[in-house]
Amino acid sequence: MQFTLNRRSTVPMYRQLAAELREQIVSGAMAEGYRLPPERELASRLEVNRTTVLQAYQQLKDEGLIASKVGKGTFVLPLQHIETARIPVVRHEPIDEEPKPSVVRPPWSVLFSDYSNRFTYHDIASAERAQRGDTIIDFATGSPNPADIPDDLLRSVSIEAFESREFDGQPESPIEGFDELRALLAEHMSTRGVQCDVRNVMVLSGSEQGIDLIVRAFINPGDCVLVEQSTFFPALQTFRSADARIIGVPVDEHGMRTDLLDGYCARFRPKLIYTVPTFQNPTGTTLPPERRSELIDVARRYQCLIVEDDAYGDLWYGGESSDAHRPIPLKGMENAGYVMYLSTFSKTVTSGLRTGWVVADPHVINRLAALRRMVDQHTSTSSQRICLELLKEGRIAEHLRGLIKTYRIRRDAAIAALERYAPDEVYWTVPAGGYYIWVSLPDGVRSLDVLESCRSQGVTFMPGSVFDVDEMDDSHIRLNFVRPDAADIDTGIRIIGETIAQM
Repeated sequence: MQFTLNRRSTVPMYRQLAAELREQIVSGAMAEGYRLPPERELASRLEVNRTTVLQAYQQLKDEGLIASKVGKGTFVLPLQHIETARIPVVRHEPIDEEPKPSVVRPPWSVLFSDYSNRFTYHDIASAERAQRGDTIIDFATGSPNPADIPDDLLRSVSIEAFESREFDGQPESPIEGFDELRALLAEHMSTRGVQCDVRNVMVLSGSEQGIDLIVRAFINPGDCVLVEQSTFFPALQTFRSADARIIGVPVDEHGMRTDLLDGYCARFRPKLIYTVPTFQNPTGTTLPPERRSELIDVARRYQCLIVEDDAYGDLWYGGESSDAHRPIPLKGMENAGYVMYLSTFSKTVTSGLRTGWVVADPHVINRLAALRRMVDQHTSTSSQRICLELLKEGRIAEHLRGLIKTYRIRRDAAIAALERYAPDEVYWTVPAGGYYIWVSLPDGVRSLDVLESCRSQGVTFMPGSVFDVDEMDDSHIRLNFVRPDAADIDTGIRIIGETIAQM
């Protein structure tokens, strides 16, 4: 039984130990009935305080993974104990402002609902304020550079959409979206290897709405959701708002460790597996075909559903000459209904368009449509008409070809800058598509310290803790290489590299 504890990390030692024990239990390395070392013995072996081991064991007891018997020791529990266990949700209470003497302010901490208190309030607002300055080099914002969207494209498409005879006097859209747009989206999906028809498609007001509707449709308080250990943080917020148990599955340079999935599903019996398998946010990794097959097989065996978030799948930098190697969505590898697919135009056209879609079994589409009546009735008619024009006559494909050429150049420039300026102890992913490079910092260098220093020098990015299930990751940063102007990439990464080196 080997453990690797980072004594220079800001993550408490007991949480590091609990995470390592959890992985060994779930993977099967510690089987049912396995007797863990006594607290004093393990503390002595690891050269830590006994309290550290006690706290780690207590966390695993709260999760229902282990139990102690007086006079006999601490043992790994059998699977049936897991189903009733619940990992406590940490609630972050908003901080009340100091009231002015003459004003009695509402008691916000009491008035906010349990639902809203389940959200994690990251330092996003200050990051957004920092990104508004003209001199800021922005690697943080998860959206495209507005300058990359040709004015004439949006202008001509919008004019044609609004001058369309079909648009005149058009009644409001059905909840699922206009049939013509749904048919074009189904045709678009066929180019990615997904076979579906109008009945399988619903138009959304952005793919995040799809996550919210799916959670409303399937998740009860206490239900388990498996995710990549670092993942899209709005999805984490949505799962937390539903009081779900969120369990992070370890990842490596190829994405989710699907070899561990069987153990995680056996232990936690998830209702959903949420994944960004293609050009993942935030790590930039892509799940290889064999892992995709393994993920689908595990979901079938344990009768759980997969939510495939594919916001970046159209931004593949492999080139037309190697189309055979382009990642096929999970939805294209499974036709029994276990995969619910989400995508959006916000990463390829403009974030302001707020139009996405879900591809799923008709039973799911019908249920999501019924729930949507309580949200927004349907996606904006204007946005749908613009998307219709984009999908007609290959316009979106032509636009994507130009975008991919531009983004590939920026990715290569960012990688070259990291090779030039980053210290030897820094490592990073080289994404085959999408927006993001995931940078691993040297031991003892905290991402928030690097961010604070870089912001003062006019550079911003996202720290790893924002995306981490346990909010503990202080050793990674995410760089969006498509957001800055190409001329600023070298300067921005030089500042980041020099800052890391100084620390």
